[in-house]
Amino acid sequence: MKKFVIFLIIFSVFICNAGTQEIIPKITIEDFEEHLMHFFENKNDLLIYEVISIYENSKYRRMLDQLDNHLLFFFYGIKIDNINQYNNFMSIIKKRKVQRLINIFDIIENNDIGLFLEQQEPNSELNDIYWTLFFSSGNVQYINYLITIINNYFNETKNVNYYLAARSAMWSMALNIRTYSQVREYFNKSNIKNVLKEYILNTDPDKMQNETVEFIRKQREKGIW
Repeated sequence: MKKFVIFLIIFSVFICNAGTQEIIPKITIEDFEEHLMHFFENKNDLLIYEVISIYENSKYRRMLDQLDNHLLFFFYGIKIDNINQYNNFMSIIKKRKVQRLINIFDIIENNDIGLFLEQQEPNSELNDIYWTLFFSSGNVQYINYLITIINNYFNETKNVNYYLAARSAMWSMALNIRTYSQVREYFNKSNIKNVLKEYILNTDPDKMQNETVEFIRKQREKGIW
């Protein structure tokens, strides 16, 4: 009984300390990136502490420029999906005083990110942003955007950027329907043209990439691109 009482005292002290001082878990950049791409499946609040861990680890300092841009759209996707979770994440960051992350939230708060995205011409980088928005929210409207790009520009022969936007969307869709059951289920129910659906479902992403390179080569030989 005495040992049990001592244990309870120690445990209560631990809980009190945990409430006053955040314990930031150590995580590798590889695991962190994997968690980002599966966040939409569980929307775990622990992600924000993993973000802090990466930004406070000097080992990853050189990677933060690229990660800043990715997290800008990732947190924006969370804001649109769940404002309460977004506000909680922002509060945790400000209390931790990680200035670089505070700057990201300031950009989201002071700019119309949605309008910015609407004004962009189709391109492969924009496709990556819409996948980021999907991974942060699980909202299939972002998959719809990619399907629209594929339907509209899969046979583009004049504008190389539109062609690459469609082909990169096809490649990423082929990859992600093999990785995420949610993406595959939605894709199968979508309004994508049947010939494209069959091609994306049954063509290896590496083969798609090779076919894209070959088509661009032929277009350049013709003096079109």
